[in-house]
Amino acid sequence: MIKNTVEKLNALLELPREAVGVKLVSCREEFERFDAVRAIRPIPYCVAVKSASLGHSVKFTAEMSGCGGSTRALGLVPPSAGFFDGSEGCRLGLYRTQKVAAGVSRKMRLCKSGTYGVIVKPARMMEADPDVVLVICDTKSAMRILQGCTYYYGMQDHFCMTGNQAVCVEGTAVPITTGELNVSMFCSGTRYLAKWKDTDVAVGIPIGKLENTVEGIRRTVNAVEPDARKPVIRKKLRALGYPEDEIALGDAYYLRLEREKQGCQRKRTDESKK
Repeated sequence: MIKNTVEKLNALLELPREAVGVKLVSCREEFERFDAVRAIRPIPYCVAVKSASLGHSVKFTAEMSGCGGSTRALGLVPPSAGFFDGSEGCRLGLYRTQKVAAGVSRKMRLCKSGTYGVIVKPARMMEADPDVVLVICDTKSAMRILQGCTYYYGMQDHFCMTGNQAVCVEGTAVPITTGELNVSMFCSGTRYLAKWKDTDVAVGIPIGKLENTVEGIRRTVNAVEPDARKPVIRKKLRALGYPEDEIALGDAYYLRLEREKQGCQRKRTDESKK
C-alpha cells in the first residue's frame, strides 16, 4: 500500500528526493525486524532523514541519537525540568525571556516517552506502514501537498511552527501526535547539520492521511497544474494505470476565470459600441 501511494506521489510531483518513512518502535524485537543500517555512532535524526531522502535506510536507539532535541521529541528520553521551565531554550538564545521559552515548551508537541528505536527509510521501502512520511521539497510541491490535503479535509488551521526543532518536532512529532499534516521551514540546526538547500521545506504527513492527501493531489491536477506540466503527469499516471483523458489542457481554474473575465470585457465593449 505505501509503495503504491509513494509511486503516485512521485508521478504527481517533481520531487528531487525520496519521500521518507519514519517509524517509532517500542521494543528491541520490532526494531530488529526492520532492514536498515544500525547506527554505530551518534547520528542526528535530521541527518538520518537526509540520508533516507537520498535512498539509504538507517535505524538507531537512544544511545546513538546524536541530537538532544530530537531524542526528546521522538520519545527516546523524557523531557527534562529545564525544558519545561524554559531555561534550556533560553540558554541557546532562541527566546527573549525564560517565560517565553517555557510557553513554547508547554505547547510543543512531543512523542510519548517509551520509544526504543527510530526507523528512517525511503517510504517505498518500509516493511510496515510508517507513522509519518516526510517530503522534502520546494514550496510549489508543498503547495500541491496542501491542496491535496485540503481537497479531502478542508481548511488546515492547526499548523505548528516555531522555526526550531524542525524535522523532529514540526515534521515528525506534530503529525504523529495530532494526526494532522504539518509544514516546517526547517531550523538553523538542521540546515547546518544536514546541509539542506536554502529553498527546501519539509512536509510531514501522518500515515492516516497520506493516501487521501496523495489522491487529493491527483484530483486537483486539472484545476491547478499549468499546461506545461500536465503531459508529464499524464504520462506518469498512465504507467500506473490511470486513464489519460482525466487530465485536460486549458482546464486550470485560473485559465477558466481569465477566459470568463475576457468574455465579460468583450461583452461590455460590444455594448458600449451600440
